[in-house]
Amino acid sequence: MLVITKTNEELEEYIGSFIWDFKIGDNLLYNLKILFSLIEDHKNSKIYNKPISILTIAIIEAIMADFLYRLHGATTHFPNNAVISPEIKIKIKDRLKKETTIKEITVNGEKHTYLRLNNFGFKTMIEIYTEYKLFGRNNEKYKLLMSLSRFRNRVHILNYFGNFEKDETRVFSTYRTQETLDTMFWVIKYFHRNYARPW
Repeated sequence: MLVITKTNEELEEYIGSFIWDFKIGDNLLYNLKILFSLIEDHKNSKIYNKPISILTIAIIEAIMADFLYRLHGATTHFPNNAVISPEIKIKIKDRLKKETTIKEITVNGEKHTYLRLNNFGFKTMIEIYTEYKLFGRNNEKYKLLMSLSRFRNRVHILNYFGNFEKDETRVFSTYRTQETLDTMFWVIKYFHRNYARPW
């Protein structure tokens, strides 16, 4: 049976404390409702393990991407804490500046350009978080996230890259599903404790 350590309301409150792009925040809350409904319907059956796992990892990925948008665009809202030193802040800003694309829009017949942060794959995001220790110094967390990126790729029925077992009923075990949920709860709590917005 899957164990839920936080209520949907608690997670909503935590997410509201650190999310940068409010539309991403709205979509996270929507997906959390779906996730909790799937868990409620789960009733100790393994049949929902795959959608629960995939959706949970998608939530983790969205939170991590949102934070990179914040680090790229923030000036006065860049986190100032023990996790991100001033030296690392400069390195992160420089790295993300190189990961942008010039976009052009037309407003009232006038062309404007702006820089937009590239869309990162989950694996690349984990590498950035690892490089700058954005989840602290516990290397096991980064290894777990990298494993989850491979696990998430099992959304594809054809297991082209040979991630985990061949039989999906074994891949999407209750143990792995719980591990995925536990990681999501940990990520949300970590962001709430370490990266809350100042407003």
